[in-house]
Amino acid sequence: MPLRRFLALRLLIGVGLLSAVWGAADRCDAAQVAPVLAPTEMRPSKTEKVGEAASEQGATHKDIEAPKNAPLSDEEARIQLGRRLFYDADLSGDGSMACASCHEQRHAFSDGMATHAGITDEPGVRNVPSLGNVGAFKTLTWLDQHITTLEQQVGTPVFGHVPVEMGMPDGATLLRRVSADACYRKLFAQAFKNENGRIDAQTVPKALAAFERTLTSANSLWDQARREKAHLPDAAQQGEALFFGRGHCASCHSGFLLSDQSFHSINAARPMRIRTPSLRNVGVTAPYLHDGSAPTLRDALVAHTQSPALSAKEEKALEAFLHTLTDTDFLHNPALSLPPEQCPV
Repeated sequence: MPLRRFLALRLLIGVGLLSAVWGAADRCDAAQVAPVLAPTEMRPSKTEKVGEAASEQGATHKDIEAPKNAPLSDEEARIQLGRRLFYDADLSGDGSMACASCHEQRHAFSDGMATHAGITDEPGVRNVPSLGNVGAFKTLTWLDQHITTLEQQVGTPVFGHVPVEMGMPDGATLLRRVSADACYRKLFAQAFKNENGRIDAQTVPKALAAFERTLTSANSLWDQARREKAHLPDAAQQGEALFFGRGHCASCHSGFLLSDQSFHSINAARPMRIRTPSLRNVGVTAPYLHDGSAPTLRDALVAHTQSPALSAKEEKALEAFLHTLTDTDFLHNPALSLPPEQCPV
C-alpha cells in the first residue's frame, strides 16, 4: 500500500486537544494490551511501511547496517526510540503514514510539495515546514503562538482533524499499538527508567521530541565560510551583502536560525501574520510561503512587496547566497535517517 501524504506541523485545533484525545488512555501497561490494527493482510508490514516512508531518499532497511550491540545510554535510548516512532506508520489511523512521510530528510525534513493531503485525502492548507533546528524554535506552527514545545505539538498531526492528517482516532489506540511492539517495550524500559518504562501520553511525545531535537543543521557553505573554512562564490558574497544590508532580509531572517521567530505579514494581499521561517536549507525546501504558493526562490522574493525593490542581477545574487545555506551533511546524516529494522536493545 503506497504511502499517501499528510500535512504536518500545523495547528488548526486547540491546545486542549492533546489532553482530550489521550483522555483515560494516559497510561498503557504493556502486559495488559493487545494491538488495535487492521487485519494483517490489509496492511503493509511494519518493515514495508517504514521503508516506504524513506524510499524517496533511496534508503531501505536492507541498505542499513544494524548497530553493534553496544549498550545505549538512557538518553541515546530515548533518541533511538523517538527515531523509530518518527519513521513508524503505525502512528497513523490506517497504518499508512509516518511523520517521515511528510518530513523527508533530503528536503531538510520538509516534503517538496505545496501542501499535503492526510490519510483521508482531504487537501492540506499549509506548506510543510522544515524541521531543521526545530528544537530551537519557541513557537512551532505557522500561525499559532501557543504551541511552544515539541512534546505539546505531537498531538496536532497525529490526532488533528481540521483537516485530517495522520488520523489517529484516539490516544488509547496509539498506546495499544506502540505497547504491542516488543522492541518499543524494551526501548521504553531503557529510555524511561524513572517512569518504570511506561508507555503513556507523556513518554511517547517525549521520545519523539528527543529525536527531533537532534535534527540540527549548522554546517552549510555559509557556516563554513564564517568559520574561515570555505570561501563563498563572488555572486553569493554580493547576495550576502544585500541580505544583511540594503535588502533588509535580516530584519526578519536573523540570528542562528535566520528567523526572528516573530509573526509578520509580507504584503497587503497577504494580511495574515505568519511566523518567519528559518532560511537554513531553503534551497531544498521549495515550494515556499506558508501555503506553498511560491514555486521558486524568485517567486518568494517577489512576494515580499514590502521589501526594497531589487534588480534582476541583485535577485540572482541573493538567490546565490540563499543556496549557500544548504547543509549537505544534514541532508545525508545517517543518524537521522530510516533506522535499521533490528531493535537496538
